[in-house]
Amino acid sequence: MGRYRIEHFIGRGSYGQAYACTDIVKGHQVLLKRSMPSKKEIGRLLLERESMILQQLNHPQIPKWLSYEKQGRHEALVMEFVDGENLEHKLMEQGQIYSLKQSLIVMMELLRPLDYLHQAGYVHRDVRIPNVLDKGGRLYLIDYGLSCRIGEQLPEELRTALNETELFEKNRSDSSWSGAKRRMRRPEPASDLYGLGHLFLFMMYAGYEYDEGQTELSWEEELELPPIVKQFVRRLLQQSEPGWQSAEHCMQELEQLIAALPE
Repeated sequence: MGRYRIEHFIGRGSYGQAYACTDIVKGHQVLLKRSMPSKKEIGRLLLERESMILQQLNHPQIPKWLSYEKQGRHEALVMEFVDGENLEHKLMEQGQIYSLKQSLIVMMELLRPLDYLHQAGYVHRDVRIPNVLDKGGRLYLIDYGLSCRIGEQLPEELRTALNETELFEKNRSDSSWSGAKRRMRRPEPASDLYGLGHLFLFMMYAGYEYDEGQTELSWEEELELPPIVKQFVRRLLQQSEPGWQSAEHCMQELEQLIAALPE
């Protein structure tokens, strides 16, 4: 379009590709996200939905919407470029280990944008370590491609493409990772808290060492966590009642939990 100069390719997800670009007119870096050409109309619809949602949001830990560009058959979402380190990269590539208290603080920091998002009437539905960026100690929650309004049922074509036709079956039981993803995709705030619980466990397991020949046990048996932390995580995963109805209430209890732990 004669305005955005691609500097480098950042990465791709299931439906989109992201590039670091320079806005030649304003002279600063932006992130440009386009749908995967192979995903055709589904990719375009998801990108358009993400753009509409980001336009409604204004929080220091959520990338800012800048514009939505169209040129011929091509469409792109332009947003604030967050030059931070991906949490997944820090754990998997750099081998960084987070202590229990550090991991709890990460959860606390992510509850802030989640609380804002839920109060704005939306649910993220994809709270995972690849979608967390650390920029100088400030954590950003990114990628709103699967976000929706609380209680919204997506159009049938999107539900089918995303394999979400069974999301409203509340009593469906499935302990596999695909089952966990289905639970994270329900259009309700508790789904983001559920994803946050899995994110915390992933951080804890990054520093876990298996003994050779060790029998695989549940996270409660394998991880040495204080009882109050186990109870908190169970509630995030809704393995004990009651869970939280809002991120705000969860954040208040987490703050008290962190303060009660020794340094």
